[in-house]
Amino acid sequence: MTRIPAHEIAFDFDGVIADTFRLFVELAKKNYQASFEYEDITDYDFLKVIDIEREHAREIIDVLTHRPHEIGLKPNSGAIDVLTRMAGLSPVLLVTAQPIGEPIERWFELNAPGIDPERLRVVATGENTAKLEVLKEEGIRYFIEDRVDTCRLLAPEGITPIVYEQPWNREDHPFLKVRNWDEISTLISWPDAP
Repeated sequence: MTRIPAHEIAFDFDGVIADTFRLFVELAKKNYQASFEYEDITDYDFLKVIDIEREHAREIIDVLTHRPHEIGLKPNSGAIDVLTRMAGLSPVLLVTAQPIGEPIERWFELNAPGIDPERLRVVATGENTAKLEVLKEEGIRYFIEDRVDTCRLLAPEGITPIVYEQPWNREDHPFLKVRNWDEISTLISWPDAP
């Protein structure tokens, strides 16, 4: 695969940049005495495969959505370094199914102070299927995503999906996979790369 110019790639937030689902598990255990583990989340529609009351799950999701910058949501290892470096080359675009982008922007201010807020754009679509139009409008050719169904929607439209490996997306699929941000970094066309 040829290296990807920074201006041609965009990223999902939850599960790709932020370790959201691991914090979901921690909060479920702490607040509701849940007894499942991160690796038990083997379906993106996680309420199908873990034992938690829907109301409790909704309360946790509400906190993760509206206050990620206040509750210790951690970035995936290496994400901030790679995104900071990318922001030096081109503005970074995040396209998330979350309903609002402002809490993610505040999360970045806290967790990635080296990224100029003017070099970071968060587009909150409110649903996974709405990501396609945003990516097309922005001229994005590659998208790193943890939801395989979204990848299946993008591929026929000329956007190359790259799956960020998680317990819920390990079924067979034809897409390139990355396990971490070191692997993502090797895909980017850096000016100083050999």
